[in-house]
Amino acid sequence: MAEGAAEEAKELAKKKGKKIRNITNSILALTIVSLAISIISDRIIPTTDNVRVEGSIVSLNPQVSGTVSDIKVQANRVVEKGDVLVQITPTDYQIAVKKAETELKLAGQKVGAQMADVLSAQAQLTNSLISQENARRQGQRIFAMVEKGVVSQSDADKTHAILDKADAEVLNAKANLERVQTQLGATGNDNAQIQVALLALQQAQLDLERTSIRAPSRGAVTNFTLSEGAYASAGAPLMTFVAKDGLWLEAYFRENSLGKIRPGDKVELTLDYNPGKVYEGTVSSIDLGVSWRANNQPGSLATVKNQTGWLRDSQRMPVSIRIENEEAMQAMRIGGQADVIVYTGDNPLFNLLGEFWIRLVSGFSYVR
Repeated sequence: MAEGAAEEAKELAKKKGKKIRNITNSILALTIVSLAISIISDRIIPTTDNVRVEGSIVSLNPQVSGTVSDIKVQANRVVEKGDVLVQITPTDYQIAVKKAETELKLAGQKVGAQMADVLSAQAQLTNSLISQENARRQGQRIFAMVEKGVVSQSDADKTHAILDKADAEVLNAKANLERVQTQLGATGNDNAQIQVALLALQQAQLDLERTSIRAPSRGAVTNFTLSEGAYASAGAPLMTFVAKDGLWLEAYFRENSLGKIRPGDKVELTLDYNPGKVYEGTVSSIDLGVSWRANNQPGSLATVKNQTGWLRDSQRMPVSIRIENEEAMQAMRIGGQADVIVYTGDNPLFNLLGEFWIRLVSGFSYVR
């Protein structure tokens, strides 16, 4: 009886040990398979949660100075390209335009008077040339009569004096014509005085137009406390403008996950701002490098802080992702976070696994 019980206990212990070994082997096999899938999927369908929304941020600086007379925009409200955001009091610049228009008219009148002087000088030169020609002909007759003894030598001397005077008058008329032509310069709109007046008018008109500060693109202004009556100085930042259509994702992937990523690869993503939603995107570019030094000087490459642990973490490299979905663009905020997965090719099994993963993460976005 006791011997049978011992045999039965021994058999139970043997079965229990075999069951534990089977469970251990199954867990080990599952771990190995999971590790293999993780390593392979990290190359075929790389994922990352180190993602930030980036965008074009413009500091709006007025190009003319003046008092702010009207603010036509509200913070964070979307405006269209060309919409007036702020109006600077235009009175001084309107006066400048009127003055420039008057200067242009005066320049035209001055050029007209100079043109009349040119015509008068030309007429004077013509008369001098005619008088010179008449004096020469008269002189030829008198000199011929002097040779024949018909008139005296004193008449010849007087004729020489008349010819010299006629020549001098021609020279004087030519000099006067050159002087007034030089003062006039080119005619019409090519005239230097007209050109200077036109340029002054164009500058005044441009300054007047610049009193209206307009949106450079579709977007919104943010982080400003401007009020009417404030003084806007030319070149000094007045407000920050965020281009709404220029948003993209900057996803930082581990360096050993980049091997198969190429521009144009399909991307799926979920935004923390809009959990439960999955959007599509496209890889637009992969940065050539990052700065690993502590100091990040202006003009240097992007700096990424590596995670540390008992194993060295792989360097992360930025990958730019373009989004074309309008709903996603409306939900994106600069600095917002997201999760991203890249499909590097036609791999049905792994792609299916990736689609399941990104939708699972999207659901978890509600609670994290």
